[in-house]
Amino acid sequence: MQVIISGRGVVLTPSFKALVERKVARLTRVLPQILKARVMCTSEKFRRSVRLTLSARRRTFSGAATTDDLAAAVDEALEALRRQVREDKNRRRRRGGRAARAVEPVV
Repeated sequence: MQVIISGRGVVLTPSFKALVERKVARLTRVLPQILKARVMCTSEKFRRSVRLTLSARRRTFSGAATTDDLAAAVDEALEALRRQVREDKNRRRRRGGRAARAVEPVV
């Protein structure tokens, strides 16, 4: 998985980048087919914002958060992504696939 971390108006330290990479890597437990993760950190007067975008094989997930601390914003954006992935998996599981439709008995 490729992780792209960039910042606007904020200096991103190597330790912060390593922290973000570790947290994004933990998402592979929930969604193993992640191809690319893009993290955009922005800083304004008293606000720190993070936008996370995951590109998987079938979908693109995006989450954003704004707080006064950059690490807290990363945690909130990751939680939003986890929720989106979990809802997508449940939606697919309920709907079923081709195999589920093929097993239905023909009357």
